Amino acid sequence: MKTALILHGICDEHEYYEMDFPSPSNAHWIPWLQQKFLRDGRLCQALEMPTPPTPNYQEWCNVFNQVKIQQDTIIVAHSAGCGFILKWMTAHPEVSFSLLVLVAPWLDPLKTRGSFLDFALDSSLTQRVEKIHVLYSPDDPTEGVKESKDEIIQTLPKAKLHLFQNKGHFCLSTLGSPAFEELWAICNTSP
Repeated sequence: MKTALILHGICDEHEYYEMDFPSPSNAHWIPWLQQKFLRDGRLCQALEMPTPPTPNYQEWCNVFNQVKIQQDTIIVAHSAGCGFILKWMTAHPEVSFSLLVLVAPWLDPLKTRGSFLDFALDSSLTQRVEKIHVLYSPDDPTEGVKESKDEIIQTLPKAKLHLFQNKGHFCLSTLGSPAFEELWAICNTSP
């Protein structure tokens, strides 16, 4: 069966611990995209990563290592989830799959999260992932997203950059709706 995985990013403590906010895997466009994959006949898991306000790489690996990645797998990541999957892929050169979509990628260039995303981006990723797409909006207020996007595009020149206007960090507040049709159009082009 074809599979898809969705990785959320990190969040502030108040977003994580207050009951007024959904869990990170149920926030923004993630449930909408998961439903689109499911209705399209693709098993989709929106992984809930542990303690996103204070992420620990090994703890995230413990969750992520439970899933099976196949050649036709699609992985969609948001913000720090992008940095995580790129670091994980760098550490797992034996893994290959069809599509990687990085939404507002954040690699923590200022190392504000310690060693969580401390790694050197592997340029050979383009040989193991058939297609890589990067979604970026110049008005993204998150410090380090522009630098992260630039590093990814420079290191992975086969990655296709999609520039958006007025989408910020691609959160519900700037998208205005949980529907993210442009993202689905990119995901839906893969076999």
